[in-house]
Amino acid sequence: MIFSEWVVFGILLFMYLLLAVLNPFLLRLNIFIRQFILLTRPLQLRPLMVITHRYNDVLSLSLQLILLSLLMGFYWDDWRRAMVLTSAMFIQTTAVTATKQLAAATRPPQDIAHVKMRSGSYPSGHSAASMTFALLVPTMLAPYLPTAAIIAITCYLFFVAIVTAYGRLFLDVHWLSDIIGAWLISPATWLIARGFLRV
Repeated sequence: MIFSEWVVFGILLFMYLLLAVLNPFLLRLNIFIRQFILLTRPLQLRPLMVITHRYNDVLSLSLQLILLSLLMGFYWDDWRRAMVLTSAMFIQTTAVTATKQLAAATRPPQDIAHVKMRSGSYPSGHSAASMTFALLVPTMLAPYLPTAAIIAITCYLFFVAIVTAYGRLFLDVHWLSDIIGAWLISPATWLIARGFLRV
């Protein structure tokens, strides 16, 4: 990474860790946003929100990651990019899992959750994974696809990431601060991956 990217990476990481520490002090804001979501969510969207949970779960996202990596390796003969993609997602998942353990933040009541989540609340793993995927995939595929295809893929993946983040609030399994934390670790992971691509 170049110096400016290291600075941005440092700021993102600092804010991510700071938010983990400050999370208990954001309870009133989190409750306010939760109340707003509970009052405004259209319940007919619940099946879609459950799909976003399953679509970005460990098994489903791992399958997408493996298929994409195999495509890059076998079709474009670029095992290096395939390895950077899988490694970056692994780093992000490990960082999120460790933070969940260390922060040990309590989840919302999960009143209409389709499945009770028992791990720590901060950060949102689904939001982090979907946003990291949205940042990494276009970067990895850029040399091999036309610009129009990259733009279409980027729009689709960012749409999925945003709907997934809303779904975490909709399903009452995460606080707003969990989503923000997830969206801080995602660009930090993307910067690491870009740095590896330059080596």
